[in-house]
Amino acid sequence: MKIINLKKEFEEKIIKDTLTVLKNGGLVIYPTETCYGIGADATNPKAVEKIFQYKSQRRGKPILIAVASKQMAQNYVKINEIAENLYQNFLPGPVAVVSKSRGKVVSRIESTIHTLGIRIPDYPLVLTIIRAFGKPITSTSANTSGKKTPYSLEDILKYTSKKRLGLIDLFLDAGKLPSRPPSTVVDTTLNEPTVLRQGEIVIPDIPGQTFVSNSEEQTKLIAQEILEKYKNLLISKPLIFALQGELGSGKTQFAKGLGQALKITSNIPSPTFIFFREYPYKTASNQGIFYHLDTWRMEKGEELLDLGFKKMLGPTNVIAIEWLQKVKSILEEISQKTKVCLVWVTIEILSETKRRINYCTAI
Repeated sequence: MKIINLKKEFEEKIIKDTLTVLKNGGLVIYPTETCYGIGADATNPKAVEKIFQYKSQRRGKPILIAVASKQMAQNYVKINEIAENLYQNFLPGPVAVVSKSRGKVVSRIESTIHTLGIRIPDYPLVLTIIRAFGKPITSTSANTSGKKTPYSLEDILKYTSKKRLGLIDLFLDAGKLPSRPPSTVVDTTLNEPTVLRQGEIVIPDIPGQTFVSNSEEQTKLIAQEILEKYKNLLISKPLIFALQGELGSGKTQFAKGLGQALKITSNIPSPTFIFFREYPYKTASNQGIFYHLDTWRMEKGEELLDLGFKKMLGPTNVIAIEWLQKVKSILEEISQKTKVCLVWVTIEILSETKRRINYCTAI
């Protein structure tokens, strides 16, 4: 693997060497405004196969591509009105727009329903390289499956096997990048824009989403699915799940699902009589504390602060709050003044076993 220090090499030489690798079907690790990505010619089947070998990624899981402009994107996807709005307002930047593919890239990059996610990185050197190459390159984080998101050369070397490092032809070293969440991914192929992965950029005017659960186990699985959408934010802020619902609606089951997603093996009972419980957790990408609070016995919202709530608001921590009605105004105030991701979850009883679960976000 050849390493080019971007601070010490002339840009012309950097671009020339990168283009040589891409044209020969090689792999390049490059910096972006989010993290280090791994790039290959998105129209070259052999190059794309190397990406999947490096990532150790299952078939059927799509990969984003990076282009230099909306005009280039139009050659590869069908841009509708929803997508047009996103391109105009958020790109270049850490947002990926999923549209119907025109079938001009390697099919493995697309989803099984032939959609394709496109990024325009907010990184001038990368845009210059893509323009000079004249074709899109892959835009997936340069970590192998399940490993830490890479923000430096050291991250790559520490968490990548020698065998996989052998697949990399060139590393464009910009030094240690700021630790930021990956890009927000928005599907524009449906009637409403749908956030598939929440990143640092929040797309406004997207309504809350709704699930229907037919059992306690399904409620837990829904909680895990919702957490999966927001887990990338944990690197820079805590996640707060504000749970609303009648007695017996399943708020504690939802909290248990969050705990399972965080690989917590101990039982998670309701903390009604002690106000809160805490559970250290460690996953492949994060470690922190899961706080489970119940404010039912509180007489006023300020009691939440008396519990030391603000000390719980560290990055990587996950907080589930049951019976939030008494502390709702406090939470809203905190979310406006503090760097948090606040997910409002409403659980409605439809029958003895059936629940409607709606969630929306304030970030």
